[in-house]
Parts: sequence; structure tokens; C-alpha cells
Amino acid sequence: MTVVPPLQQPFGRRTLLQLAGAGAAASLLGAAPATAADSVAVAGQTLVPAPADPDFVFTADLSNTTGAGEASPIDSAYWLGAYQVTNAQYAAFLDTDAGAGHTVPSYWDDGTVPAGREQHPVLEVALADAEAFCDWLTGQADGWTFRLPAEAEWESAARGPDSYAYPWGDTAGTAYTDSVLTSNYNYNAVCAAYYLANYGSTEATYDNPESTRYGESELVSEILTVTATGGVTGWIDHDTWTGFVYTDLFDALMATGGLTSAVGAYPDGVSVYGAYDMAGNCFEWTSSVVTATNGQEAGLDVNAVRGGSWYATGRSCTTHYRGEGRDGSGGYPTVGFRVAADQD
Repeated sequence: MTVVPPLQQPFGRRTLLQLAGAGAAASLLGAAPATAADSVAVAGQTLVPAPADPDFVFTADLSNTTGAGEASPIDSAYWLGAYQVTNAQYAAFLDTDAGAGHTVPSYWDDGTVPAGREQHPVLEVALADAEAFCDWLTGQADGWTFRLPAEAEWESAARGPDSYAYPWGDTAGTAYTDSVLTSNYNYNAVCAAYYLANYGSTEATYDNPESTRYGESELVSEILTVTATGGVTGWIDHDTWTGFVYTDLFDALMATGGLTSAVGAYPDGVSVYGAYDMAGNCFEWTSSVVTATNGQEAGLDVNAVRGGSWYATGRSCTTHYRGEGRDGSGGYPTVGFRVAADQD
């Protein structure tokens, strides 16, 4: 694990950008993305093939009852982005006529990608921004049509032919030993372990006015705990508005774009079909509209997002976890996207 000495002064935006760009463990640092042998490069995107599945049935329904998922036939083979779309790729889009007027993420510095975050997934893009990006790619690729994946296509590509719970298999394989987290994916335990290692003796202040402890401070090490298997306690308590998420330290991290990792930085987390980060790092837009059952969107018809994120629990990062959705008109600090494509 890379350990940065705890800071004893308030965090500045630029300092946090630098620190959040450093990983919570070696898996977040400098790992070169691998490419599946049968992948292709089209319009700057690495694409991996995914098969048709006319008999596809979701593992669970939208309430996450295993075995109750509905049928959603996938009639044609398709291609899927091997990686989530990055800040650098999205910036290239914004610099074109096609990108004019589309969302510039708030965590970018003066409209430019933060240094060191070029290969991290772009966040805070609305559905229309992601769709426009796909249209832009289509205009560059003769014989190809780019789009967002449907939810069924996303799950099929993530779980593979054996319906794995994780893109790599049925066990998370996560362990926290001697203050070092070993993980195949980037989820909230990575963030918790990073802050415990680097800022465990730093005070965090509860800064949400609704909090039962508003204005009180305590050490990060007194708030967060990571279990031996990578579970996290002290992350968030919605009833009392406490936990790490409701502190000034976390708010400062959010302003930098969160603790994402470079796409492909977890090579052991690759899916059967060669797609990376289908568990964690950021939720991904799909083209499918569902009635959400989780979060603030519960009961609303929204676009399904899949895969979990750096903020999410391990359960939310499984291939079968459903019910998360977002209003397509919004941009969210844990939601990005990957492309799908059809060859004409």
C-alpha cells in the first residue's frame, strides 16, 4: 500500500486532487490495462465481443429477489467497451462541434481534466451527454453504430455464460489484513482503507445540518472500520445523518471527483468477455428504463445504472444487483458510462 502521511491542516482542492489520484493500494497505481486477444479498436474505443442470448433472463428482479428475474432476450451479438469512457476521451469530445454545449463535470479544474485523472472514468455526465458521445463515435466509424448498452446486455456481458456473481467468478476474494486491502475491484472499502491508512489520525467534522452530531468532530479511525473480508462500518447512517459520508473530509473528496481509479487498473477483475471495471469504479448508464427500488429514486421511472462504484457497497457491485436508477437529465458523482456498438 502507498501511504501518504496524514495532513494536519484543512484540505485544499488541489491537494485532494493529488491525493485522491493516488491509490488506496498498489492496484490503483500504474497498472497498464490489458486487452482481450479478440478485441478491436474502433474510433478510439477498445471493444470486446459479446454473444447473443435469446434465452437471457435476469438473475434477479428489480427488488433483488434471486431467481425472480424477467426474460429479456438478446437477439444479436454486440460489442462492448472494454473500459469505461475516460475523462480524456470525454474531453476530446467536448473539444469538437458535436460536444459543444454538453456537460463539463464540476470536478474538472476550470473546465479541464484534473492532472492525473485523464484515464479515470468521466463522471457527472447526463444520459444525453453519453448518447451524444456515442453519436460522435458513430460519425468517425464507417460501418459501426455506437450506443449505450441495454440493461440485459450489460448484465449478460458482466456475468458471462456461467452467471457469475462477479465478473471474474462467484467469490469477491476481498481481504483486509494488516491495514492493507486486497481487492479485485474499486468499491467503498478501497476508499475506507485509504483514509484509514493515510488520515486515520485526522479529525473529520459532521457538516450536514440534519446530522444528530452536526459540528462535532472525531478521528477518521473512530468513524470507519474495515472488516477482514472487506466490509465497511461507519460509512453512512441515513437515520442519523452520520458516518464518513456526512463529514467535511468526504465532501472535499467529492469535489475532486471521488476516489476513482484509472480504467483497467484492476486486471484481476476482468470479465469473461474481456471487459474491465464491470464491478465498481463507477455506475454505468444503460438505455433501459426501469422503476427504481433503491435510493432517492425509488418508485420513479429512471434509466437503470449498473455495476456499483467507488462509493458503493460490495453487494451493489455484483453482476446481478438491480434496482438502481438515475434521472437521465442529471449528472451524478458516481455515474459514468461505457459504450456498446453494433457492426453494420
